[in-house]
Amino acid sequence: MFEKLERRIIFSGKIEAVTPLHIGSGKPEVEIGEVDMPVLTDPNGQPYIPGSSLKGRVRAEAERIAREEGLTVCKPPDVRNMCGSLKDNIEDFCICCRIFGTAGNISIASKVKFRDAYPAEKIGTLLERTGIAIDREKGTVSKHALYTIQAVPAGTKFSLEIVAENLADDELKLLLAALKSVEDSALGGSSTRGFGKVKFNIENVRERTAKYYLGEGEEKVFTGESLKEWLKEKGGF
Repeated sequence: MFEKLERRIIFSGKIEAVTPLHIGSGKPEVEIGEVDMPVLTDPNGQPYIPGSSLKGRVRAEAERIAREEGLTVCKPPDVRNMCGSLKDNIEDFCICCRIFGTAGNISIASKVKFRDAYPAEKIGTLLERTGIAIDREKGTVSKHALYTIQAVPAGTKFSLEIVAENLADDELKLLLAALKSVEDSALGGSSTRGFGKVKFNIENVRERTAKYYLGEGEEKVFTGESLKEWLKEKGGF
């Protein structure tokens, strides 16, 4: 699957937060006066979106779409239920494991890399919203019910770079479909409270082969109208 570099596709652009966006840090304990659910930040205190979070959401939507299309898809994240443990040959892996990788008796790397997404401009102020937790069993307000969630303001833009290698046509089509589906669902936490609607603005696509890296060939660059046509041809993004 990776013995040869047949074709590398690099998607570049921006991720725009259409509504406030919460990518949580998973802080286990909170001191008095602190935010209960802070956003994840880099060493400079700037919020960012980990590539692993992007990959996880896109894979989840790809799995849902593939199942609806009648394709057999394994059940991550439990390795015992993934193709690497269930199948003897890579050729028999489900389309999602072929795209995003799998572990188990047979492990293969993902064909798609999602770079960490950093703000296009420095973010000065984060939003903080207070909510009330509900006891689902009793249907009443929970003990210690008030909590504070932190979010990146709507309109914030993050860098977007996705690098895909040796994708078959059906795999590329599913990847693009999954990106569209994430736009219509959500990224990050508290989506039921209106957070997490995003827009993937793909600004250019570059196709490179081994000859490009050897200095013996040119890359193909798609922007503007040519990008629209390319996306339409590959998956209708």
